[in-house]
Formats: sequence, structure tokens, C-alpha cells
Amino acid sequence: MARTIRRQPWTGCGTWLRMPKYLTAPGTPPELAAGFERIREELEVPQQFDPAALAEAQAAASKPPRADRDATDLPFVTIDPESSMDLDQAVFLQRVGPGFRVHYAIADVPDFVAWGGALDADTQRRGLTMYSPDRKVPLHPEVLSEGAASLLPEVTRPALVWTIDLDSEGAIEAGERAPGTRPQPGETLLRDGPGADRR
Repeated sequence: MARTIRRQPWTGCGTWLRMPKYLTAPGTPPELAAGFERIREELEVPQQFDPAALAEAQAAASKPPRADRDATDLPFVTIDPESSMDLDQAVFLQRVGPGFRVHYAIADVPDFVAWGGALDADTQRRGLTMYSPDRKVPLHPEVLSEGAASLLPEVTRPALVWTIDLDSEGAIEAGERAPGTRPQPGETLLRDGPGADRR
């Protein structure tokens, strides 16, 4: 069944991560760039960020990020092409008794986007990062999506981290929600499955 996550203000802090180093590879060849550019035009894909949004992003990238826990001792990895720079998810899986413990991290982008500001409005207008073989149109300015907010290797970054314990068959036994993700009054977070949190 489809569930809805309603958008809510960010009120908490995340966890520090440090990713291991990887090698990069050349990007996608641009042979089909002209055709994909026509598709982007037909779909009215936003090409440029509002100058005020870019200014907010630059200022946010320059400020010290917040985090209230340290997980830099865990060897997180990202599952992305080697050339990717917009790394927003990472995982670390470990054996715990007969089962497993999954540490799942999402880049703490909300810490960089001011609620109700120009960057927030531009992000809402875009909705997602649009990928095509020649290039991508990012959800956030690259100073954040490929810089200060990206889970890049060999740097420490703020992230929201969930810890989930699984039994030997992969069923969830226990889970810890990341800091700062409790819904605000009037907001709802829904999760499928037994024991779903619907506060």
C-alpha cells in the first residue's frame, strides 16, 4: 500500500560520517545530448537555479554543519557509479549473532536548506534530480549536492542514520530512528509493515 510522508521543518541534528576513498571514472559520453536537451525543454525541466537560491546554498555550504553523534568509526559504503559525486545514501552491514545489523545513512541535506527560503522554494519546484545519459539536472545546487552535503570519500559529513536489527531471515527485530525526524504537530510519518510508526 502506498504511504505518504508529509514535509516538515527540520528541528534536530544528525550524525557524523566519514566515507572511505574511491577512484573516479570518466563521465557518460554526450552523443545523445541534443536529443535529451529537447526532451528537457519539452518537459520544462528547470535548468537554472534562482540567484537567491544559489546564494543561500553557498552560504549554507560555508557554515559549520551540525551533528550530535559520531559514526565515523563505521566503514560506510555508497552504492553508486565511481564517477558519482552526489552521494546521498550509504550503508554498513554487520553480522550480529545469527542475524544482521544494518546502519543506513542519508545525507543531512535539510540541515543546509532554510525552511521557507529561496533555496527551499527552488527545491520544491524541482522535486527531484533528473538523470539522463548525457547529464543530470540536480535537485540542489552542486555546491551542496556534490559538495558540502554529499557523502564524499575521505571527508566527514553530517547524515541521518538508522540502525536496524534483522534476524537470520531478514525480518526486522528492532530499529532506531535517526535524531531529528520526529513529526511535528499535525504532520504524519507512515511506514508499512507490522509495528509501523504512525505518530
